[in-house]
Amino acid sequence: MGKDDILSKAAILQRDQQTYAIMASLPGGVMDVASARRVAEAAEAFGVKTLKVTGAQRLALIGVGEQDIDAVYEATGISPRQTSALCQQYIKACPGNTFCSRGQKDTLAFTLKLGERFHPFPKINAKVKIGIAGCYNSCVEPAIKDIGLIGLPGGWTVMAGGAGGKEPMFAQIIAANLDETQTLELMERILKYYRVASTRYTTRNFRLGAILKKEGKGPLMRACGLDGD
Repeated sequence: MGKDDILSKAAILQRDQQTYAIMASLPGGVMDVASARRVAEAAEAFGVKTLKVTGAQRLALIGVGEQDIDAVYEATGISPRQTSALCQQYIKACPGNTFCSRGQKDTLAFTLKLGERFHPFPKINAKVKIGIAGCYNSCVEPAIKDIGLIGLPGGWTVMAGGAGGKEPMFAQIIAANLDETQTLELMERILKYYRVASTRYTTRNFRLGAILKKEGKGPLMRACGLDGD
């Protein structure tokens, strides 16, 4: 029998059909020096072939032998539970006003709050991609995420229904000028709507944008307690 992904350990079989990639979570795409050194030392010790920062702002350790997976996790201090929802849910953020001169909101701190509250959000039968930008430059492309946030001086703009892939879709603006508490509450309502809609017979496994395209924005807006078509 051939090898396969080892989902309980968040290990993905590679093209060589012999080695695996495991993922380190990098909230906001940031890693401190001590953690980076620990990962580098473990990579050298276990012959990891490549370190790759993924499009989801995770760090992939590529080329891990099956017999070494547990040891690499222990040596790096990474928990497979942090990344067990592989290719399912992620939060991608720009540097925000912590580092960027153009940033108008603290995207990194808000990313941690979102992760603590929502990640991984259970029982959604489709991908959940969240992008958080600290200004209108939108370097993390929130307009093509299932949920996109843009931080402006007046508050957060919340968008929903974006996607890349073979049928790209722009997210639609759901609300604007929200504070953090309002934004978190609205995101929870969007995710709950998405969870229900992705299990219905007519929209099962649909991405949020495809659901909005099929049903219109009205049902989502009503689920969020907002007016709009």
